[in-house]
Amino acid sequence: MSSSTYICEQCGSASYEQFSRTQVRCLQCSTVSEFNTGYTPMPDFQLSVDVDLLNIENKKTTPTSIAKRIINYFIDLLIISFIYAFYSSFGEQAKTEEITTKIPDSQLLILLLIYGAYYIFMEYKFGKTIGKMITKTKVISIDNSALSLLQCIGRFLCRIIPFEAVSGLFMNGNFWHDSIPRTMVVDDNNIN
Repeated sequence: MSSSTYICEQCGSASYEQFSRTQVRCLQCSTVSEFNTGYTPMPDFQLSVDVDLLNIENKKTTPTSIAKRIINYFIDLLIISFIYAFYSSFGEQAKTEEITTKIPDSQLLILLLIYGAYYIFMEYKFGKTIGKMITKTKVISIDNSALSLLQCIGRFLCRIIPFEAVSGLFMNGNFWHDSIPRTMVVDDNNIN
């Protein structure tokens, strides 16, 4: 059909329904015919050529440097030592006359509890420990979501694996307490 207006060949009606760019159906007799009306349906969404209209940057979140991780570790270790010393000064002291360098099992358990409570609470509540606050870093899930309590507990449990403290030195700063619970430590300004 070469005319600019569609007319059904079966019934002569000019009313039609557009199926595609070249197919129409007569509303009177339902005959489907080929006819190019020039109609182009609007898509559900359309990308704009205006770049500033929707400026989405796909930033890749990168882990922080190993140097900051080591600084975090020593600051947090110092804080945990102060908490333990504070507790020990008010807690029951071992009453022995001989000087030993061995920590009693009960004191070791208390130290482990302080260590766990510090890391789990600080990372779950704030996403960072005091060491991370000082170095302006933060713990996040690898999918950039907030940390779950299970991830924080997992990070703590992985920290007590033997040789875990040096695992990141051989794996480009990806320590076991990061890789196993699927977390990473990033700079504050590097969070999407």
